[in-house]
Amino acid sequence: MKPGSIAAAILLSGYAAMLAFNAPGQLSYDSVTQLAGGRAGFYNSWHPPVMSWLLGLFDAAVPGTLLFLVFQSLLLLAALLMLLWRASPGEGGWGSVAVAAVLVLTPQWLLYQGEIWKDILFADAAIAGFAALAMAATHRRLPWLAVAAVLLALAAATRQNGLVLLPVAAVVAGLTAPRRRWAHGLGYLAVTMALVLGIGLALSGRGDGGEGAAAEIRLGQSYDLAGALARQPALALPVLAIEDPALEKVLRGRGAALYSPLHNDPFAADAAVSAALSEAPDGAIGRAWRGLVLDHPLLYLRTRWAAFAAVLTTPDTVACHFTPIGINAPPALLRPLGLSAGIRPQDQALANYARAFFGTPIFSHLFWGAAALGLLAILLRRGAAPDLAVAGLLAAALLFTITFAIISIACDYRYLVFLDLSAMAAALYVVAGRQVRKD
Repeated sequence: MKPGSIAAAILLSGYAAMLAFNAPGQLSYDSVTQLAGGRAGFYNSWHPPVMSWLLGLFDAAVPGTLLFLVFQSLLLLAALLMLLWRASPGEGGWGSVAVAAVLVLTPQWLLYQGEIWKDILFADAAIAGFAALAMAATHRRLPWLAVAAVLLALAAATRQNGLVLLPVAAVVAGLTAPRRRWAHGLGYLAVTMALVLGIGLALSGRGDGGEGAAAEIRLGQSYDLAGALARQPALALPVLAIEDPALEKVLRGRGAALYSPLHNDPFAADAAVSAALSEAPDGAIGRAWRGLVLDHPLLYLRTRWAAFAAVLTTPDTVACHFTPIGINAPPALLRPLGLSAGIRPQDQALANYARAFFGTPIFSHLFWGAAALGLLAILLRRGAAPDLAVAGLLAAALLFTITFAIISIACDYRYLVFLDLSAMAAALYVVAGRQVRKD
């Protein structure tokens, strides 16, 4: 049996083991609310609607999240098998066996693939999209480009900052085109952007009419203001002093006291803070935040750096939610869905297993980021068309990571699991064989 076939068998066995432990999936509060929205066909504006739509689509066939779990995780499995075949079809190197074995034993595979989260759907769809671009580079270009466009549009529609994938994919499509590279790249960007826009428009009529996105922006801006005040209590906020003195007082007091760069939950959940934010005059928080950025840029950057460093280094295994397991939501929300809260023995076994990796490089975005940079250099130096597609995956993962320097308000490990999984996928591709098949 050839190494490539053994590596593929390991991936398939690992997939079966992951499903056996997790099915029908690990559900947090967000997972449950999105399932409820999908079943009702009425989507919460705090989340991109495509996740709820897919949950509702699969729930209509088989109630619950099992089919969604199978679909979500199959995207990553298919991507890895595509990259394995693309690297060295039918042969592979023995390194691919080792990488495949390590990959399916990581918590990012065994536990996180079982999470019903938009972060996992995003990561799996994005990796599958770039794997399809690697296939398109030398094999049946047009059909694979279409598959990649759909997958990348799904990923970009799943996370707001996932849009950064599309310019990178356009560059890959252009560089691997046989001719008229600029035209191909720009055209591909237009197609994928149109798909994302189409998904949004198609699902917009089923939204709850709330201001989820706007509220998220205000929350992030007020979180930055509280962080700046925690660092510099005497900081002047002239906009709030004039337009909303009550909010200014709350931010200086409870807001600054509750601020933590690890997560915004204590700040956002506080009744006084929440009430003050909801009663703020339109645009006041945004104007105060812009004043912070323009008038005190170094203080703003220090505040942002602390939040970014937290999500990048995930220094607290509890606050950063390393091992989320079970079904966790209020009974009133679970009961209509036929679900009940709790943690099964196999869920606890997964959490215990994952804890064995705490403090190791396996549970370190910094490690996987460094691996991604090294693999990116190797792939760019090799320079074959499929290599450029996998290099594009790594570049997209690194760029996605950088966006959290602007938007991060919590250190949850799941936010950057895309970086980890991209590095693993690229490592599998690189070690599978030096020669890239030319069709």
